[in-house]
Amino acid sequence: MNPRRLYAPVVLGLVVAGGGVFASLTRTWGETVVRAEGLPEDQIAVAGSEAMPVVSALGIVLLASGLAVLAGSRRVRQVLGVLVALVAAGCLVWVVAGSGNAVSSALTSGVRESASFTGDNAPDDIAVSPWRWATAAALALALACGLAIARFAGSWPTMSSRYESPAGRATTEDETDMWKAFDDGRDPTE
Repeated sequence: MNPRRLYAPVVLGLVVAGGGVFASLTRTWGETVVRAEGLPEDQIAVAGSEAMPVVSALGIVLLASGLAVLAGSRRVRQVLGVLVALVAAGCLVWVVAGSGNAVSSALTSGVRESASFTGDNAPDDIAVSPWRWATAAALALALACGLAIARFAGSWPTMSSRYESPAGRATTEDETDMWKAFDDGRDPTE
């Protein structure tokens, strides 16, 4: 397969992956209900961005990286591809290995802050949603796109020079310009 044909799908895939990470982190990852006799029930819900705020920020970085690939040079794209792959791999490991503990910790904190919590009525049932696996899938896509960018960015087209501002022409100084400056009362060395 021609690597140039991968340009649009990889860039689009990275933008979709970054948006997917960010969107799935805004969803509820876990919830529970605190019940106490004589008090109203209090439903505690934890979004992925509350459980893993760093991954949420890195999702925006992945989204921006997808757009930066469009404007970067070949070398910048390759470096960006390596960085995207490293960020996605780190976040993927973190989400798969640590999201369960992060959600439990965030829910425990929410239960302790609840008005219905009396100290001995901690809920036993915690409902965990599959949104963390959607985040993991989006991070896996970002990892694949980052590796493809690092590998194939050297053969992808770049923006043409017509989008760059033209350099100003160097002015050629005449020997008489210095004498004319003296005649005008100006210091030619400034």
